[in-house]
Amino acid sequence: MSELDFNAVMSQVLQALPDASVVVFDRQLRVLSVAGNAHVWGGAAAEAYVGGPVSELLTPERWPAYEPLLGAALSGRSGSTETESPDHSHRYLVDVEPLRDGAGELVAGVCFWRDITTRARLMEELGQQQRLLDLAHDAIIVREPQQSRVTYWNREAEQLYGYTAQEAHGQITHNLLQTGFPSSERAVDEVLFGPGRWDGELRHTRKDGSRIVVASRQALVRDDDGRPLAIIELNSDITERRQAEDSLREAEQQFRGLMESAPDATVIVDEHARIVLVNARMEELFGYRRDELIGEPVEMLLPKGLRRRHVDHRDEYLTSPRARPMGAGLDLLARRKGGGEFLAEISLSPVQTDTGLLISASIRDISKQLLRQLEQALVPRMKLDERWHLAWRYRPSLNTMLLGGDFIGVCERPLGSLSLLIGDVTGQGPAAAGTGAMLRAAWLGAVQADVELDSIPRMLHRLLIEQADQTATLATACLVEVDRDGRSLRVIRAGHDSPLLVTPSKVVALNSVHGPALGLGGRHDWPTQHYQLPPDAAIMLFTDGLTERRAALRPGQIGFDQLLPQIDADTLLTQPPERAIDEMLAQVFPDGTGQLDDDLAVILLTLRAADIAQAGDRARVA
Repeated sequence: MSELDFNAVMSQVLQALPDASVVVFDRQLRVLSVAGNAHVWGGAAAEAYVGGPVSELLTPERWPAYEPLLGAALSGRSGSTETESPDHSHRYLVDVEPLRDGAGELVAGVCFWRDITTRARLMEELGQQQRLLDLAHDAIIVREPQQSRVTYWNREAEQLYGYTAQEAHGQITHNLLQTGFPSSERAVDEVLFGPGRWDGELRHTRKDGSRIVVASRQALVRDDDGRPLAIIELNSDITERRQAEDSLREAEQQFRGLMESAPDATVIVDEHARIVLVNARMEELFGYRRDELIGEPVEMLLPKGLRRRHVDHRDEYLTSPRARPMGAGLDLLARRKGGGEFLAEISLSPVQTDTGLLISASIRDISKQLLRQLEQALVPRMKLDERWHLAWRYRPSLNTMLLGGDFIGVCERPLGSLSLLIGDVTGQGPAAAGTGAMLRAAWLGAVQADVELDSIPRMLHRLLIEQADQTATLATACLVEVDRDGRSLRVIRAGHDSPLLVTPSKVVALNSVHGPALGLGGRHDWPTQHYQLPPDAAIMLFTDGLTERRAALRPGQIGFDQLLPQIDADTLLTQPPERAIDEMLAQVFPDGTGQLDDDLAVILLTLRAADIAQAGDRARVA
């Protein structure tokens, strides 16, 4: 090897390892080049040894330790050992490597000395503290920073990983433990050799092949000059905790999935009545976004007038929480984001968790269910001949909890004529609904007994006047009777709006002479008006919830005169009555009928000439 080659080697080595001392020797163990710290070979000038035997450079008393290493290098093998300087002031890590030429032929060897005095001192101090470290509950690993080889392995590390300290010493930890990094080994090293500390989770493999998860805390130790000396690593086994957390997370995901798939709106609140979880059905039912509900008091879902009372009820429930329906025997109201209220069925269920008591509430809007039941209760399901095509609708007001004073009736007389009744009792709530049911029942009994139409208003009037309850009660009513052939119509009105006659060409109100409302004191008459019906026509009866004659209208209502232009005669005559009513209501109330100021009822009878002509014994349940 030329002098230029040696210089190039020395330059590269000393740049890469500024603390190193280097000797290059030939196959006859003669010194070819030497550079570095004189402490390594006893303090003499390096140039004095060039060309001489390496044994003189290393002093005779130390030569027996070096000779096998240098011989191994000249045989193509690497080797290493630790040694002290002749004056015992420094400690060195010695590495010996073979040197080859461009053709790959072995031509020389090189010996490196790296000063590990400070690190050795640190390891001695660590050795003195080993007894304390072995008592630690964490696995403690110390590794040198260049290649990450283990230099210390405490007793807890032996128990955790299954390797003895002797087996682990000198091993590269990431190879020994098959370390799985959060992102990469490089990312961890960048933090260690930068800020100097890294915390995170690692996956390791034990000696028996089992995989574990450890919480790892690592720190880089530097000497007084800032050079890396060692990496101290503290690992604690969190496998069971992580498995428990994963199981809990999986269970939580399953719970959320079940909750999201629940048909009812579900809200979970903590023991302070703060909302902690809702499902999608909850958002749909109440109109709030999820983030608008989380953390808010559950009372936001109640009408303002009920909130203070609810606080007392829930405090009482928390003293003895159990699964049960909420407000058993009571009508429960809930409030939507827009202010709308609805009747609700609520079931409560307590859940005890590690973080405290949670209450799960399932909420169901039963307004439509009760409305269907109420509609069925308003008109008994009487058998009617198939020639009568009719339907009815009842919509409660916002403030009556589905119970209002509107009442309707449909019944076929013994000789085949069809009687219709619609009315409205003053007031709202259960009392008005009860009076309306009484009037309908009396009317139905009279029709089935074939009492003359002219006599029925007087009978209903007397029934109101003679009530044991002396509170004044009034009711409007409209009684309509269609003859068996569907050709003529009789109408009696007791303070009620005129029915509408719908023909292919127009919609007209059957405005005629009428009597006063039922229940007024004194003697009164209720005249009967007669009308001829065209071959194809429809008759619509309704209560004042649909419209008012008053000049000062409430918001959302139209006047009687404004109703007629909004009714499409073709729809009422050609569509099935049920659909025709629904389309008419959608036309009159574009925003829906969920926020009415007054309850309303509608009856629609469609008369078709072809069906009337086939009058017979065919019957259907209305």
